[in-house]
Amino acid sequence: MTFAVESGSAGEAAAQAAGLNATAVQSQADALMEVAAGTSDACVIDLLMAGAMIGEGTSYPNLTYTVNLNEANGEEDENYVVGFRKGSDLTEAFNNFYKGAYKDGIVLSFAQKYGVQEAIVDPEA
Repeated sequence: MTFAVESGSAGEAAAQAAGLNATAVQSQADALMEVAAGTSDACVIDLLMAGAMIGEGTSYPNLTYTVNLNEANGEEDENYVVGFRKGSDLTEAFNNFYKGAYKDGIVLSFAQKYGVQEAIVDPEA
């Protein structure tokens, strides 16, 4: 079984750590194309990319994801953040905005629209 991975990515490192037969390509989008074309059996890409790019209503409706390698390897999931300069007054403003949007269901609504609901972070957690 062959796995397409983005060259130099965390996905490539995870595939190597798992002992997978990995073929490096230029981007995560290229990894998906490898699977769609049948030149690779599977690919290792970011969960957010998978949620947004595969499944019903996407460019790759016949593809699906089944394994979270971080979870399978007993590691924490990768998290993405919004960052500001140290001391910026935008930090508190964004945190307040996010808490309200999360509470009102806006965050979930947008996350579902783009297929990334698995990555939502509870601001109270």
